[in-house]
Amino acid sequence: MSEFETINYYIEDQVAVIALDRPQARNAINGKMREELHRAIRQANSDDQVRVVVLVGNGKGFCAGADLNEQSADADKDGYITDQLRTEYHPVLLGIMESPKPYLCAVNGAAAGIGAALAMTCDLLVMAEDAFLYSAFGAIGLIPDGGSHWLLGRSLGSKRAFEMIAESQRLPAQQCVALGMANRVVAPEHLVEETLGWAKSLATRAPLTLQYSKQLLREACTLSQAETMDREAQVQNIHYRSDDFKEGAQAFFEKRSPKFRGR
Repeated sequence: MSEFETINYYIEDQVAVIALDRPQARNAINGKMREELHRAIRQANSDDQVRVVVLVGNGKGFCAGADLNEQSADADKDGYITDQLRTEYHPVLLGIMESPKPYLCAVNGAAAGIGAALAMTCDLLVMAEDAFLYSAFGAIGLIPDGGSHWLLGRSLGSKRAFEMIAESQRLPAQQCVALGMANRVVAPEHLVEETLGWAKSLATRAPLTLQYSKQLLREACTLSQAETMDREAQVQNIHYRSDDFKEGAQAFFEKRSPKFRGR
């Protein structure tokens, strides 16, 4: 019996797969899924056998956003949604952002609302040809959340981000790649296969390089070039003194593939 009800979780070749599994609701996120996503992300992040994590959605769409059909007795209380975002959604997104491991997201169909934020928060994004990111908040009188203003502003610039928000626009897969918001577009029937293949390839790369470059790319958004250079110099010392660097250099001279261990 699975330990989860709203997601599927499994490990294959050092890749943890977290699959949203409420296809009847287009994987809309309810309270149970928020709790289980948080738990699965913590599990993947703390598992030494996992080097890469893949996020996918079962059924016809990646994620339709928050489940608006779910009712709460506290919904009428002032500050209810603020508390819910802070305590139930933010830990999921921060678990991805702050993870030492790379997260790949495979988007099929719609990634809407908080589902788009979930996809954009991942480090790498693969989209099916018919997939799209959808800023649906304005259509129901809300604002994007889950860090969407930061994510969209960083990718699109403030003017194009504001247009997407104000007009509740959809960004199709090809446009997402052209704008640098996604990495690859693949045929829908090959989406999971190709994303898993990429993830398994990444799992053979140097874990410390993946971990620290992920961290430095996020830090660089708020640092000057000189500050970034200094952080790189500090972090490079960690790598230079690592067993993985010794293994990588030896493998280079011996003309073989290195066997990295993440230390």
